[in-house]
Amino acid sequence: MTSKITFSKEIANTIGLDEAVLLEHLKQEESLHDQVSMKQICSDISFWSNERTLEVLTQLIKTGLINETIVDGIPHFSSKKHDKKTPSNRDKWVPDKDVIDQINEYGIPEDFANLQIDDFKKLNQERNEKDINWGVKFLRFVIKKWRHKEVEDNKKMKTKPIDKNWVPDMDAKEILINSGINEDFIDKEVPEFVLYWTERKEESDIWNSKFIAHIRRQWGRFKDIKENDNSPSVMTSDWNPNSDFFDILEMTDIPKEFAENAKLEFVMYWKESGQSLNSWNSKFLQHVKYQWERTNKGQTPQLSKQIDKRIESSWEIQDSSSAKPSKKLDAETLQENFKKLKEKHQI
Repeated sequence: MTSKITFSKEIANTIGLDEAVLLEHLKQEESLHDQVSMKQICSDISFWSNERTLEVLTQLIKTGLINETIVDGIPHFSSKKHDKKTPSNRDKWVPDKDVIDQINEYGIPEDFANLQIDDFKKLNQERNEKDINWGVKFLRFVIKKWRHKEVEDNKKMKTKPIDKNWVPDMDAKEILINSGINEDFIDKEVPEFVLYWTERKEESDIWNSKFIAHIRRQWGRFKDIKENDNSPSVMTSDWNPNSDFFDILEMTDIPKEFAENAKLEFVMYWKESGQSLNSWNSKFLQHVKYQWERTNKGQTPQLSKQIDKRIESSWEIQDSSSAKPSKKLDAETLQENFKKLKEKHQI
């Protein structure tokens, strides 16, 4: 006997540590002897009691991994099954009852194991492997297939449609904020994102990842609008949103006609206000999205109040040091005009 006994970690995970150790020892001894006596095994595996050695041997026999024969009244053991199948009849191989019992001990249904027999035999035929220890090989094969099935079933359980009250988790928001994206912008995109995926009726287990990708696209387009429209100017009668505005609008599922219908009122309001802004496209996009939300959302008193407040912010006159109003109006006059305009447009 060698001073060290090695064993397969995979086999140990499958049949148990002690069983894997003893099975490997028998294989090593078979290079010198066809069979190993009980007395020799107990002598070699001296770190176990004779009772424990007998228990492990019995378990290996039950799983069909070793043979027991009596020679001169003395039990001998071998990992080889000389009286079993040969390569010429491997197509007829089926797992014996002991192997099936072992599979059942792992909580794997017998019907599932039987469905794996053809694939198992085909795999071994392709590899042209000998049929030594087919019982343990089949056991490992079935366990691997079962674990894969459990993973897939668990994944399907987690996959579900987006909930109408879905919000991104803190990790997703932190990733976006750390990327330089405004938190208010993130929050305002949530209803649009939920509505889009609700209407598509798709299922997923990575809604946060989808939301991150969506926000990054929207933020990039939003920045392009701002960068390409950064000179403060007053509203004019012939103002029209640019192509970038409609590219973003298309991603929101808001009809182009809805935005065009909202433009006249928007232009009239801001023209009369005399306010100068860096980006009318961004302001109009904000206004259209809130108007669309107001038109399509349920009108509970609480929600209506919240939406009205957000819509009002889309009309709000900004007091910016970079603004260049065409009229020199003091703050009191601006507020008075603002009040009149709100009453006029019933905001």
